[in-house]
Amino acid sequence: MDDTAQGFRIGAAFHPWGTVFEAVAPGAVDAGYASAELACASAYGFATVHAEITAPRPDRPVMSLAYELAASGAMPKEIFAQLVIRLGAPTNVDREEENVGNPDSVVLHAQWSRGDIAIALSLYGAVRRSDFGDGIGVLYLNWGNSAAASVPFIGAWRAANEELARAAASAAAVHTFSVAYPINPLPGPACLHHPEILETPPPIAARLGPTVFALWSDAAGTRWHLSTATDSIVLGGPGSSAVQVIEIEPAKGGGFAAIEVGPWSVRSSRLSRAIADAARELEKLPGLTVTRHDGYDV
Repeated sequence: MDDTAQGFRIGAAFHPWGTVFEAVAPGAVDAGYASAELACASAYGFATVHAEITAPRPDRPVMSLAYELAASGAMPKEIFAQLVIRLGAPTNVDREEENVGNPDSVVLHAQWSRGDIAIALSLYGAVRRSDFGDGIGVLYLNWGNSAAASVPFIGAWRAANEELARAAASAAAVHTFSVAYPINPLPGPACLHHPEILETPPPIAARLGPTVFALWSDAAGTRWHLSTATDSIVLGGPGSSAVQVIEIEPAKGGGFAAIEVGPWSVRSSRLSRAIADAARELEKLPGLTVTRHDGYDV
């Protein structure tokens, strides 16, 4: 596994870190979080059933892989021993011997760290059957260098933030709404996971608190935006023209109301006046499709 610092392997093919998901699994995922299981008969000297690759989006780099280890290859203890020989002592080992005989549980999980690369092994309590073949565990490979993965995309994202800041400097209208729950910022880095989410400019953020969001326009009143204190989205783009207004009645849960536009969202208590008022304002804007959903909190 000497080349894991440079990239990952799927069968005989080697892909440098930074290779986008679409280049490895073209057409497998259209949008959103990207995951696909690919044919892979071997990985790093071990017989495998398949390899699952994941990325933040189809147009972003593959960040992690999971190789299903085939039951037809080495014994579980042999696989662990070989990894210790190659990688040294694990940084962490968890053993659950009581799970022996249970294919749905793990009897051993071990982790290694090699700079930006995290390697892990999970071994099942018994052979796990699947449509792809019988497996005895999973070998994981994860590239943790988000900064390097972001390099090809950060410039365009920063430019979009600069344009948003210019719009906020002379905002024509700002409508604010207060919800019942604190609004959590989306995890980053945004340019990898959700590039349509931008940083809320200070003039807008100054008007907002942990439970307040805003609908605001540029000086011309032609471009509208939704913002929390941290996260903003420009409305009317390819991924931001569909607005979901959600009203969920109590069932097992207490119910809630929400607005969602792509990855941007706010949530409040059921029958929230803030959500209702914001939805009415959004319905007035050209170029948006506002769809209402209801149901029960199951």
